Amino acid sequence: MKKTILAVALILPIGIFIFLKKFGKNEFSIPVYFEKGVEDAPRWCKKNYDTPYLVSDSLLKHFGWNKKVVMLMIDSSSVSPGLKRLKEEFNEEVQLIFPTGETNFIDQVYACDLLLQKPWTAVVIDDQRRIRGYYDPKTREEVDRLFVELNILLKKY
Repeated sequence: MKKTILAVALILPIGIFIFLKKFGKNEFSIPVYFEKGVEDAPRWCKKNYDTPYLVSDSLLKHFGWNKKVVMLMIDSSSVSPGLKRLKEEFNEEVQLIFPTGETNFIDQVYACDLLLQKPWTAVVIDDQRRIRGYYDPKTREEVDRLFVELNILLKKY
């Protein structure tokens, strides 16, 4: 009896492992924001939001987008050592943009077009112009989350 229990205790985990290895699929995903439309835009934004919401191509081109995954940052003062590492690791796949120009225009872009709210100071937009995440790169936890989510988005895991 003891030998049977021991055999089952050893064979069962091995069988489950082999089954999952052969038939399982490890797939991680990160959310796509505003797939069902924008509901919480600031009231003062005079903009019609399409469903699903995509950041306008003309706005991204205004900031120098070259059809890669892009990370828009409010200002360069929020660049941390982690973001310097990000630039080194994802240099080819991710474009960092620090919009400059008239303050009112930039504030409107962040509030109305990127729908950025505090405490977030950065947004990741994929190559299809969908918003994929909001971050505060001044904190280590957020930079770590950003790295994980970019790896998932770029399928580097």
